[in-house]
Amino acid sequence: MQRMPPYVLVLVIAVAAAACGGSGEPGADGPGLIVETASGRVEGAAVSDGRGPAGDVLVFRGIPYAAPPVGDLRWRPPQPPSPWEGVRGAHRSGAPCWQRISPDTSIYSRGEIERSEDCLYLDLWTAADAAAEGPRPVMVWFHGGSHEVGHGSSLIFDGAALTRKGVVLVSINYRLGSFGFLAHAGLSAESEHGSSGNYGLLDKIAALEWVQANAEAFGGDPGRVLIFGQSAGSMSVCSLIASPLAAGLFHRAVGQSAGCFTPLETLEQAEERGELLAAELGVGKDPGKDAVAELRAASAEDVLAAAGSSGWSAGSKTIVDGRYLPDQPAAIYARGEHNRVPMMVGFMGDESSALFAPGPALERAELERQLEENYGEAAEGLLAAYAAEAEQAPGAVPTLIASDTIFAWGSRTWVRHASAAGGDAFLYFISHAPPVFRLYLPDRPDLGGDGGPRRLGAYHSGDLAYVFGNTDLVGINWEDRDHEIADLLSSYWTNFARTGDPNGEGLPEWPRYEADSDLALVVGDEVGVQAGLWKEKLDALDGALGGGGQLPP
Repeated sequence: MQRMPPYVLVLVIAVAAAACGGSGEPGADGPGLIVETASGRVEGAAVSDGRGPAGDVLVFRGIPYAAPPVGDLRWRPPQPPSPWEGVRGAHRSGAPCWQRISPDTSIYSRGEIERSEDCLYLDLWTAADAAAEGPRPVMVWFHGGSHEVGHGSSLIFDGAALTRKGVVLVSINYRLGSFGFLAHAGLSAESEHGSSGNYGLLDKIAALEWVQANAEAFGGDPGRVLIFGQSAGSMSVCSLIASPLAAGLFHRAVGQSAGCFTPLETLEQAEERGELLAAELGVGKDPGKDAVAELRAASAEDVLAAAGSSGWSAGSKTIVDGRYLPDQPAAIYARGEHNRVPMMVGFMGDESSALFAPGPALERAELERQLEENYGEAAEGLLAAYAAEAEQAPGAVPTLIASDTIFAWGSRTWVRHASAAGGDAFLYFISHAPPVFRLYLPDRPDLGGDGGPRRLGAYHSGDLAYVFGNTDLVGINWEDRDHEIADLLSSYWTNFARTGDPNGEGLPEWPRYEADSDLALVVGDEVGVQAGLWKEKLDALDGALGGGGQLPP
């Protein structure tokens, strides 16, 4: 479907407003095309996507929520955006942050994208008549991509469908890879907090502070902010709940496919890894030069290349820096010191199918040796839990265990901590297999391949189009059942944003999670509740992984 350019949309709405005696400014009926933010006025556009009444949703793209992190602001916490005079056009999304280019053969390819270090922008969707129903809850989206790739303005994240269900939707870009997560002794030394790294997470806090300052101007309720993310975005949600810096900035949280309960690097370990990247850039060879100044003078292309060639990218991105995270998230949750908000957490049935290679062929004896080496006495329980997989393909078992640790075990551990601390938590599991397509290239969705359009099962990131209600906007090979699931999931998500409870009229009942009953909502051919989801495997992982699964007494 051909879209009208934003400037044409603005002209159409402005003419209509003039004909009705309106000015396009915020008024009693809700936000207008021009909205006053804390930094200055922005002009958005009406959405005309053919999926709702023309002009019922307004979109504002490319709003700066922080100053460009360039020059001396590279590898510093985000700073407030500079105010501007007049009206700033908000018709084009900000450039994606610097990142590697994904191969075109990947389901996760984003194509040849424009990249920039000047990338701390957000897109926002709101209803034109938002004031008619009172302030709406705000949903703030953090995209995935291993904290290495991705951007918040991909079409699959279009917020119009969720907005039509009664929310204000915000999607952000945040610094990635070494630009967003480099720790280095020199950077720590110049910091008033004695820490470095986690800049991409501090970006998220800056975005949430922007939401607190500006939500009302767009018809949003700053007292009902939900954060949600998938994969690395879900890890971010998990760590934001653990971070004292994020206290009071959000009121509900959704984690899709990943927690934060395996051990993270310490600041010291991350600084050592940062030295590898610096050495790859030639920094520190001349003792008379300022190492941090040399780092900041390096080109973005060279920094990105050095992150890969030095081995920096192979390490963790989120770290225990002493400020954003004063301790391991698992320990913070176990002590009940996390931010107490209702949580909704879950995972897909076949997370590893599109994400990880199956692993080399192994004989059974070699598999047993590897598991004993990595997990000690817990290896026997893991072998029993993964007996069917070990019988069929022993070489695939280590990859499955690693995948299940991140996604399935991370999800159950997360809701168990929340429930043990007396909070409301809801666990879900999606076994329905979506069609396979290039998620982020709507103009070239077809990947081809043998095995049929649903050959990867319920693969990692396959939930995105459903949650955003965009099965009619992106992808191929959708069926009626897919659109029904999209309506179901987007309703659960928006209900949760509204009340802290996903349940609502016409939806299958979703019970709160309690460890004793161990109930989860399962979305498959049918939708219902199941007790003890993947119990044998997850219990075996509890035994193998220790700390993350230790709950308060």
